[in-house]
Amino acid sequence: MDLPENCTTRCLIVENDDQPHTRDLIEAAPVLPNGLEIDYVLEPEAGISIARNRAAKEALAQEADLLIFVDDDETVAQDWLVKLIAGYRQSDAVLLGAPLRIAPAVDNLTAFQSLMYKSLTEFYQKREQRAAETATLNTPGRAVIATNNWLVETRMFRDENIWFDKKLRFAGGEDTEFLTNVQARGFTVGWVADALVYETLPPARLSFIYQYRRTRDQSNTNFHRRMREKPKARYKIFLRIPGKLIQITVILIALPFSPTHSLLKLAKTAGGFWGKLGAALGTRSRHYTSTTGH
Repeated sequence: MDLPENCTTRCLIVENDDQPHTRDLIEAAPVLPNGLEIDYVLEPEAGISIARNRAAKEALAQEADLLIFVDDDETVAQDWLVKLIAGYRQSDAVLLGAPLRIAPAVDNLTAFQSLMYKSLTEFYQKREQRAAETATLNTPGRAVIATNNWLVETRMFRDENIWFDKKLRFAGGEDTEFLTNVQARGFTVGWVADALVYETLPPARLSFIYQYRRTRDQSNTNFHRRMREKPKARYKIFLRIPGKLIQITVILIALPFSPTHSLLKLAKTAGGFWGKLGAALGTRSRHYTSTTGH
């Protein structure tokens, strides 16, 4: 990838495991052809929020001004970092998100996996379009600000003492809570519409049950947060059961006629509501206790 001008850039790999499985691979090429230097750390305490906090601590130790996250199942556009830094310099935001697109499908997908891939592609495109229509460099609008493509000023950790919640280490949703805390302090949050990353979806994630579980777990974590803010939400969710069952039935009826649109919608509608019900009954997400892909 291209590197931005007037900016010292380093790459940090945080391996969240009990053994340094990738350290030799990374240390064999400590400087990439574009001049980017790579640092490696092992974070043996399991959990996604633990790993993100470790990255923040390393950034502070290096006296970095900015910390940028991209996931290990993503590929960045060649001008991604240039666009992201340019957006930051043009905005007043201390935290910025940017779009996530789906990478070209892997080979040898089954017919069902291909259908799910098309359905997810449609979903991602609509989400990016919604962000483009409502978000700016200084306003998040309806954009999804997530750590899959994310920039923050390190002073949020150092000066504001905002960190990723360790209690969400296996549940996920730690980036949403971080965003909420930043906004609660009155800081500006924005969106860089042209800094693109591409997510590779392994076949294991192109199943109905995976998409259902992912949405269920995200919904569960988000609804726990909502119940803390509005305790009555716990009881109101039960009143929505009849209407939600009718909605799911309508989607099932439409499925044979619009499979690309309806398949993912069914997984997300059912998963989202069941996640809220589970939260109301006291269950909690354990989404990141297992992983998919390589």
